[in-house]
Amino acid sequence: MVETTKPDKIRQLSQEQMNSIEHLLQGRSDRAVAEAVGVTRQTSWEWRNHDPLFIAELNRQRSELWREAHQRLKSLANRALDVVEVQLDSGDPKASLAAARYILQGTRLLGDTDLPRSGPTTPEDVILERLRSEARMELYAEGKGRDPFKVDLFGIDDEVEDLANSRLKKAMAEAGLS
Repeated sequence: MVETTKPDKIRQLSQEQMNSIEHLLQGRSDRAVAEAVGVTRQTSWEWRNHDPLFIAELNRQRSELWREAHQRLKSLANRALDVVEVQLDSGDPKASLAAARYILQGTRLLGDTDLPRSGPTTPEDVILERLRSEARMELYAEGKGRDPFKVDLFGIDDEVEDLANSRLKKAMAEAGLS
């Protein structure tokens, strides 16, 4: 369910969009999703690539799936380690070597690492990300900014942030989210 703070003013996802998200989370293509929910492939693609509310909800649900999978892996880790430990101590050189390899490879995977980021999880952040990109390109074209295609290791420039934020309210309204 979409969480909103002002349900009477903010556009909400349609049932078709919510169903589309379920299908996308299962790895289905735009065409398969469109057929399943009764819209055109173009509509499905537009939602996934241009609708901030849809993108945010898809990212939020995708992040939740990753969190659940990570918790499940953590709950299985002790049992898996017990099996590896038995193999490590088995006296069979091949089994011991295989167990050792799993331990060495697994040390990176089983630690408390950050989940992979799947993108912004609020419509405002989806729009703000697009506005920052546009502002970066605009300032670069005017000769006022860094190359927009190079990674900014020091974060977002103040001027880019100011320009993006100055346009946020209007963009939210245009998207039916204010």
